[in-house]
Amino acid sequence: MLRLTRSQVQPIGLDIGCDSIKMLQVEVSGSTLSVVAAARETVPLQARENAELRLPMIVDLVRQMLRHGGFAGKRVVTALPRESLHIKNLRMPLIPQHELAAAVKFEARNIYPFDTDNAAVQILPAGEVRQGIDVRQEVIVLAARHEDINTFLEQMHRCGVGVESLDIEASALYRSQERFIRRREDEQDVNVMVDVGYRRTQVVIGRGRDISFMKTIELGSHHFHEAVSKKLGITIDEARALRRRLIEAAPGPGMSLEAVRKDSVRQAVFDATRSTMEQLGREISLCLRYYSVTFRGQRPGKLKLFGGEAADPVLLGVLNAALGVPVEAARPLYSIDTSRMELDDRKGFMSEWATALGLGLRLTTAQFAPRDGKPRDPSAPITPAPAAEVVDINQAVAAASPEAAATAPARATRVVDAPQASIAKKLEESHA
Repeated sequence: MLRLTRSQVQPIGLDIGCDSIKMLQVEVSGSTLSVVAAARETVPLQARENAELRLPMIVDLVRQMLRHGGFAGKRVVTALPRESLHIKNLRMPLIPQHELAAAVKFEARNIYPFDTDNAAVQILPAGEVRQGIDVRQEVIVLAARHEDINTFLEQMHRCGVGVESLDIEASALYRSQERFIRRREDEQDVNVMVDVGYRRTQVVIGRGRDISFMKTIELGSHHFHEAVSKKLGITIDEARALRRRLIEAAPGPGMSLEAVRKDSVRQAVFDATRSTMEQLGREISLCLRYYSVTFRGQRPGKLKLFGGEAADPVLLGVLNAALGVPVEAARPLYSIDTSRMELDDRKGFMSEWATALGLGLRLTTAQFAPRDGKPRDPSAPITPAPAAEVVDINQAVAAASPEAAATAPARATRVVDAPQASIAKKLEESHA
């Protein structure tokens, strides 16, 4: 008997960035994924710098993309703006899982500058940590005021879309990789994902399917463009176009210093951006160090770079030199049929589509077959984690050191499924 697999078209993943808007819709057919439609538009420079111009331009761009992109329906999943999301870290005593959420929400009243009774509060249990002779559990607390959520949803409705769910960027980014974990041995791998955005960089570290660390670094591609603009005496847009041409013309990832020196223009751009890229490398290194000190266990085997900067061989070379793990450009759409995407959108690594993909997969719990064809093992069941202390993640990251990592007692970590704990429909239900 023939068994026909019914395909399911997912909502549109709507990724609204500082410098571009990306929309991606995928179709699930069994254990495979294919792109239904995709669209990308650049936000004009004046809208990036002027908040009053930004909203009307975004509304107009999204409407145009919906009209001409060939999408099925107008249902979307999008991420709450970073400026509306407030993230804190707490270290709680080891208490039963069913009591954790209530205990964290009680403590959250004292760690935010606003009344959490008028906000949506969600938690991501990150894992067990050793603090002196005590064992505590670290919890990432996410809060967003109802007023900010309502304002954002009103903006989305003006775009002509129906918001099915709200997410956070870190969960969407991690989901773009987590949904392709199908082997038991991959459940224990440490995944380091770095998304270099326009104004800031997002670092997300997790094990297997679960997030245990997230941090935002206030450095992004804008700072690279700005450095080139000052060095060469050109505008920001001209610097951006120049860097883009050099990236597209590069012979391959991780370009050697000798290859850079043979091209005077490339050498000038390298000289202009090197210090900023090295600073970014130092910040990422501190994140890796904090993770290794705080969550004892398997070390990461590599770091995956996301965003439009992931294809820059100079950045890859600088980060490989600065970090203790190999760095590679991510290919989030590698295991997906992209034949229906425009040719221009299918060039290179397509690392910038990861967040839109993760958003588009928010409402399905399926796992998908990776392109390498390795067999799937049954997934191991996820075991939930069992006076709170507020952890300033910036200070904690800066304070981490290799010496502390060497002397800290080893302890396996366990975390809870972060992608499923994102700020989703509960945000909408909490103030409906």
